[in-house]
Amino acid sequence: MHAPAATAVRDINQPTPNVVRFGMLTFLASEAMLFAGLICGYMVLRAGAGSGWQMPEALKNPETMIKTVIATLLLISSSFTLHYSENGLIKRGKGGKLLLLSTIVLGLLFLGNQATEWLHLKNDGFWFDSAGIMGSCFFVLTGFHGLHVAIGILLLATSLTKALAGQVTPAKHAFLECTSLYWHFVDVVWVFLFAILYIL
Repeated sequence: MHAPAATAVRDINQPTPNVVRFGMLTFLASEAMLFAGLICGYMVLRAGAGSGWQMPEALKNPETMIKTVIATLLLISSSFTLHYSENGLIKRGKGGKLLLLSTIVLGLLFLGNQATEWLHLKNDGFWFDSAGIMGSCFFVLTGFHGLHVAIGILLLATSLTKALAGQVTPAKHAFLECTSLYWHFVDVVWVFLFAILYIL
């Protein structure tokens, strides 16, 4: 006789998907303000330096630019693979696992390119302590974003583990949904950083 009441209590105590989604969006809003502060600081320093602000030759290298453009396209593509993976796992309750794995691989390729780029920049003498304000700004922005990508990969790997264990269903998918919101946010931030650091 008491089982329905106990079940009702458990249901009340469990957060609804809307509450979980709102919590994640609130967190991402704080992250957006953090990145906005870093980007605005970079732009103010760059404007103050005037003609003295010169992009290092290592970043002007066509080979470096091509690799960074490819890495950027890979990261943007990962948002599409994650979207269709989420669509399969949440809406149809099947499929999507291979696409989720593909998203992880694309994220790892992006990080691998960034690590290689950092190594080349260091070998060319462009580093935290040797390139002045430009170097500090560049490595703080790209490094901070790279950290977020690494965290996103861990979240995606956890989501894949849950999916393989059958714990991602049309009725139970809050973790994957929040991970997806986080990953799309990280991708959008990189588009801004790429434009500011490499194009402008």
